Amino acid sequence: MKNLIFVGTSKPGSMKFTQLFPTICTLLGLFLSFFILSTRNNFTRKKVVKKSLLLIVVIYTLLSITTFLEINRINTPLFVDFIFFIIFHFVGISFLYFSSTLINRNVNFKPYLLLLGITALCKVVFFSYAVRILGDSESYYELLENVDSPIIQYGIYDYMMSCLINIFFIYRAFVLFTTQPLLIELDTKKDIYLRWVRWMLLINIGIIIAMFVQVLLLLFKMVSFKLVFTTEPILYTLYFFVFIYSLMYFPVFAFTGDYNDLPENERKKYQRSSLNNSLALFEKINDLVLAEKLYLSSELKINNLASRLDTSVPHISQAINENKQVSFSDYINGFRIEEAKKKLLEEKPDTIFAISLDVGFNSKATFYHAFKKLTQQTPTQYRKTQLSSNS
Repeated sequence: MKNLIFVGTSKPGSMKFTQLFPTICTLLGLFLSFFILSTRNNFTRKKVVKKSLLLIVVIYTLLSITTFLEINRINTPLFVDFIFFIIFHFVGISFLYFSSTLINRNVNFKPYLLLLGITALCKVVFFSYAVRILGDSESYYELLENVDSPIIQYGIYDYMMSCLINIFFIYRAFVLFTTQPLLIELDTKKDIYLRWVRWMLLINIGIIIAMFVQVLLLLFKMVSFKLVFTTEPILYTLYFFVFIYSLMYFPVFAFTGDYNDLPENERKKYQRSSLNNSLALFEKINDLVLAEKLYLSSELKINNLASRLDTSVPHISQAINENKQVSFSDYINGFRIEEAKKKLLEEKPDTIFAISLDVGFNSKATFYHAFKKLTQQTPTQYRKTQLSSNS
């Protein structure tokens, strides 16, 4: 928790344990920001992924800077403290945005941003009132020592609400990782990396729940501000170090099937390999997929095609990428969407969910995302458009 909990009783010129971790977290955030901008690992191939991850790190770095300023009682304009407090409100949705861009999953953020915008506006109104009442940082620090103050009480409840909102969005990010189908069969090592990143999201939820409970206990004066302050920077310093490190090995290729999402060392390895005629291999792939309608199986993976055609997984992806300029996922989904279009235009079509399963998708959400990506329309809009133009 920021701005409500970063209160210490340190003597000027001394660096106590409670002051150390905000400093470390701030320095780590600055280092990670530089690292994300400069690294060329596979998880940052797409600029939007890099920017979304950078957004998460910047948010936590700003919050750590706030911790550092307040634990050292550095005099700053009071509105600066409240601005950083509002930033915490957007932690969860930043994780959801990063997760959706990383695995190339479409999420409708408009209603979420509307909700967060309204709640953020309420925060601005309240904090503007608090700034006018308190006047300066010294009055604010004195007020923080009185948990029974109405302003502090409101701030604590507001923080608890932000925790719940963040938990919701981070859980949604976790669900994305668990429901998005894999396009290759992972070996044991890569499967461990994937499971670990999923666990990291659950750990983040656990950290926020722990902070929620501590602040709840703070209302009943069962813990001190100092305890809450000491705990949070330690947890998040350790968390972000492990989280960013884990992403170095995240198997992005397993979600997209895009040759360009292979780790750079693997791409270079196969660029020097024996695939001299990718067009010939692509024609074999296309013939096999169409002849046996393999795309109708939701269990279809690149490994299946590689085994049938006696070649490697990267070669399959490379042949599709070089000749169709799309990923394996988009290539297969293209056939599925064409089948879905036929079913949608039947006189008495099945439900959209039933159609999605019939043509090879394993969920309605994945079907909607693929259909809109390839047609710029939802299935319902497509049916209405086609029926009206044919009438």
